[in-house]
Amino acid sequence: MKKLILSTAVMTAMVGGVAQASVTLDGTGRVVVTPANTYEVFLSGASALDNNIRNLVTSTAVPAAERVCDSAQPIFEFRDQGGGSLQRAFLCTLNPANPRLTGLAGGKTNIMVYKRNEGGSAMGVNPIIDDAKGAATASIEFMVVDPLLCAVPSAPNATGLRTANCTYSRTTAGQFQNRIPDFGVSDVDPAQFTVAANTPSGFSPVNQNDLGLLTVESAGGLAFGIAANLRLRNALQEAQFPATSVCNPANAGYTAVAADDNDPNTPVGVSNAESLACMPSLTRDQVASLITGKMDNWNDFKVGTNGLFTAVTNAYSKNLAGGLATVRNRVHVCTRTNGSGTKAQLGVKFLNFPCAPVATAPNGDNAATPELNNVTKIHALSSAGGVDECLSELNEANNTVGTAFNNSGNISRWAIGVMSLERNFDNTRPWRFVKIDDVAPTLENIAEGKYLDWAELTFQFANNHAFDAGEKAIVDELIRGASNPVVLNALNTATGRFSFGLSGLLASPTNHAPDANGLFVATRPVNPYSHATSGAGVNNCRIPTAWNGNVQLH
Repeated sequence: MKKLILSTAVMTAMVGGVAQASVTLDGTGRVVVTPANTYEVFLSGASALDNNIRNLVTSTAVPAAERVCDSAQPIFEFRDQGGGSLQRAFLCTLNPANPRLTGLAGGKTNIMVYKRNEGGSAMGVNPIIDDAKGAATASIEFMVVDPLLCAVPSAPNATGLRTANCTYSRTTAGQFQNRIPDFGVSDVDPAQFTVAANTPSGFSPVNQNDLGLLTVESAGGLAFGIAANLRLRNALQEAQFPATSVCNPANAGYTAVAADDNDPNTPVGVSNAESLACMPSLTRDQVASLITGKMDNWNDFKVGTNGLFTAVTNAYSKNLAGGLATVRNRVHVCTRTNGSGTKAQLGVKFLNFPCAPVATAPNGDNAATPELNNVTKIHALSSAGGVDECLSELNEANNTVGTAFNNSGNISRWAIGVMSLERNFDNTRPWRFVKIDDVAPTLENIAEGKYLDWAELTFQFANNHAFDAGEKAIVDELIRGASNPVVLNALNTATGRFSFGLSGLLASPTNHAPDANGLFVATRPVNPYSHATSGAGVNNCRIPTAWNGNVQLH
């Protein structure tokens, strides 16, 4: 008789209430978090880094000695019911091959990283300062991972990742836990949160004197961009490319495969519609005018003597639904709430706000204002997932009830939004990035000093934060890994290969030496420019300059 040897995974599937590796499942197959053998680390702040953190924890493309999790064991990702736009958590076995994570105090085998996106970057700054001051407001809401709230995890994917949705609300008892974040992350440095327009509800603007209470470390540079939903993107293409061009939606070659651009960092088989050559463009000043409400009607853009909305003929662009026909040309902007670092960097890069005392702040939310009013419609969302939903639902004329964006009238409208460049790389969502000043949002263009919309992100923790045994080493490793160019290469390859080129994250030259000649090297993405100087830390209001003096002349 042959012996039958069952794997741990198979045994777990057969018998409830036993351990899978060292992660415990109950009798229904749901995960039970066991604090006795699990380090619990709480991170709050920028949702723009969400995929970065996710891939750092879960991707097998990260070199083995750099991984936080043991990829030979199951890795679990938990998301709120909105797909993780507000809260995520990751549970795994600590990686025994990472020398910085062996022999930790506490002797635990598992790690749970809770990542709060809700409220954006300022939630990675203000509670950290309050922690340093011992204030009660340092404690904020995180998702609870519990069998009563979370579904049975999915079957493992190719990399062993298992996912489960959890019911979450920060106002429903039992669905959240109040915790002081161990560290925070922000799209811009904490100094940018000293004004009310960048401060979340329930907090006061950051006092400059409080910045010394924090340890602030560079998390590298992240590309941001202006997105247009597909109806608007197509309209811009029609307006900016003649009918004889394959970039015009009316041209027969529009959907044909584009000529090979010989760029190893772009997917093969890209259509002309999605190619670098056919990306439409907005100028910095046009974006500034849109986000400050100076242009509330798409006919304010002129094509010769005609307004843009009137001039375009593409049926897809013009087939808008809902509301009064006379207001279907209203400008809609999908942006972020106060406290979002994505919104803060938008102000810095396009408006010089809050850098200059006379600068104009971006307009705030007015989603409740009727379209009949001659004002730009501003939809302020608390996460990048909400902006995605706003752009998508305004394109598709639908509404997902109970989620971040409420398109109750099922209207479709042209809309722009602000997003970081690790979303929609596969063009599966009904919106696309556009060029700014005719420059595409690629890492190469940032490294060559051509593309303006990038920000230097930071991690921060209170100098006096009380870490549990062993957890400071884990936090240090998460910070180190998130800004390591070897790790960033793996992450960019996974989520940054856009049809127009490679984008995503660049390591900071303050921590990693750039190419000696200032060349962009995709496999070791280090920015030769920084918002820091040798004598001062990162301040995104500072025009970036070459760190070691060597940049390419183009």
